[in-house]
Amino acid sequence: MEAIQVANTAFAVDIFKKLAEKNKNANIIFAPLCTSTSLALAYKAANGDMANQMKQGLHLEDVKDIPFGFQTITTDVSKLSSFYSLKMVKQLYVEKSLNPTMEFVSSIKRPFPSQFEQVDFKDKTEDTRLQINKSVSDLTDGKMENILIEGSVNDQTKILLINAAYFVTNWMKKFPQEQTKECPFRINKTETKPVQMMNLEATFCLGYINDLKVKVLELPCYNKHMSMIILMPKEIEDDTTGLEQLEKELTGEKLLQWTNPSAMANTKVNVFLPKFKVEGEYDFKPILENLGMTHMFDESASDFSKMSESKGVVLSQIIHKVFLEVVEEGADSRDVPGYRILQYKDEFKADHPFLFFFKHNKTRNIVFVGRFCSP
Repeated sequence: MEAIQVANTAFAVDIFKKLAEKNKNANIIFAPLCTSTSLALAYKAANGDMANQMKQGLHLEDVKDIPFGFQTITTDVSKLSSFYSLKMVKQLYVEKSLNPTMEFVSSIKRPFPSQFEQVDFKDKTEDTRLQINKSVSDLTDGKMENILIEGSVNDQTKILLINAAYFVTNWMKKFPQEQTKECPFRINKTETKPVQMMNLEATFCLGYINDLKVKVLELPCYNKHMSMIILMPKEIEDDTTGLEQLEKELTGEKLLQWTNPSAMANTKVNVFLPKFKVEGEYDFKPILENLGMTHMFDESASDFSKMSESKGVVLSQIIHKVFLEVVEEGADSRDVPGYRILQYKDEFKADHPFLFFFKHNKTRNIVFVGRFCSP
């Protein structure tokens, strides 16, 4: 399991860095586990140089059994929805005239259950678009409506990958609502915006990256199935968000080191965290091409021959849409004796831009990656 965790972390950081480069001041949220799972399914159909590109781009060179690795993660992560308002869609839609082989279809049933669907883009384009919209809406309890806008698919669409995720936080220790107050959030060295700031004193895992002067805080969600990990520079040093140096240094390997429990300590902390909503919608095609996965979008180089004998089949589109809401909700904090009067040793005040990661604790895979720069 460790090899796949390392691979998925590296892939998550790769995508984050590409999104961060595009806009240094924007809020970011995406669900890397949705994308790596969907692409691992597409990889099962891939052959030749294209398969090698995908394997390298997804950092899966050291994973011995890729389908089994993702099957284990998918099984464990799917259980999260019974504890949280968490919905995840990882669907690969394939034009039925490609006639996927029975061997391929049966080989993906267990590792990627219900994630592969044959549809009719060719003759029933509009019906198929509406059917996919309804399906995604149903899978997200109506939170993701109209994911495919009119004209987004046509009779030439061959393979479509859709990722959608929706999550509302539910903490192990509730932030008392009466403690939430309006506070200034510093979006850079000179500007502030008002934000609803939650507050809680309790014992949490806290770490520090000395050379970057960055604090690391882990906030466990209900029943500790997931945790939010926040990386925040002590001060805004650069002329944008204060995150430039951290983002430059960030790699999958370093992230695993910085957030390793052995690098953190249980500490009494007074935590101030903004209450916020963030949404992201991206076309991942240019990002994946940038990461070296070009063949699957190129008719002259693509090779989906493990799935279909049809030539020149490409991945037509990758749609990625995520919604996250960070609120006070959680278990009653009274189980922490005298939590209001703890003599805390440290303060974690997220009143300026920070990076955050939601991690599934059992498999240690990153479910969401985000950057919060501005309310």
